[in-house]
Amino acid sequence: MSPLGKILLYVAFAGAIAAAIAGGLIIEKRGEDAQTLKQTQDAKLASDTAARKAQADAVAAQAAKADSDKQLADATSKISDLNTQLAAAQKQVTDATTAEQTANDAAKAAQDKLDAITKTLNGASPQDLVDQAKKAQDDLAAAQAEQKIIQDQLQAEQTQVATLQDAINRSNNGGKMPGVSGKVTFVDLVWNFVILDVGLSNGVVPNGELIVYRGRNFLGKVRVTKVDPNDAVAEILPDIKGDIQIGDSVLN
Repeated sequence: MSPLGKILLYVAFAGAIAAAIAGGLIIEKRGEDAQTLKQTQDAKLASDTAARKAQADAVAAQAAKADSDKQLADATSKISDLNTQLAAAQKQVTDATTAEQTANDAAKAAQDKLDAITKTLNGASPQDLVDQAKKAQDDLAAAQAEQKIIQDQLQAEQTQVATLQDAINRSNNGGKMPGVSGKVTFVDLVWNFVILDVGLSNGVVPNGELIVYRGRNFLGKVRVTKVDPNDAVAEILPDIKGDIQIGDSVLN
């Protein structure tokens, strides 16, 4: 082999060795890169897992806080209700104490009154007083009934006296009635009488005659047959000129 061939052979051999070394380095580098990539991926996966766990923990913590806040609010409300109930119970106790004191005072006052009544009775029983009160009430009722009878009789007698006095006055005045003016309130043509809205208090007297008219029309006359303080019954006289109606005027 020529020296040049040997040199080329050495050079080729050296290149092969260098290539082998470079390839080994590259393979080693790739392995390291792959390992680094795997470590990075594992770290990212762990980080993602930790982040998800942290997020889940945060959500759970928020839920727990909300539940805790609700429990706190419920507890606060219950405490407020209990305080209100306690205040009401204390007021009831105070009211009951006051009522008890009032009842005791009333009982003592009643006992004092009973003692005074017992002393006043001087040996008489309460039933005796009840009987006496009932008898007094019965006597009062009887007296009032008798008084009412006497008053009714007196009123009837006064009415009769007034009627007689009017009759006397009528006789003295020739049967004339002073200044009477009224209206017809009822007409009965079958029985031939009318009712007037004037009576003794207006100057109407028994047997007195009144003129009946409507507007300017003369209708006839009526004669008083019965008279009360505020109204009168009158007979329609035969010389009637027209049908008398409710609302027609009368005067003397």
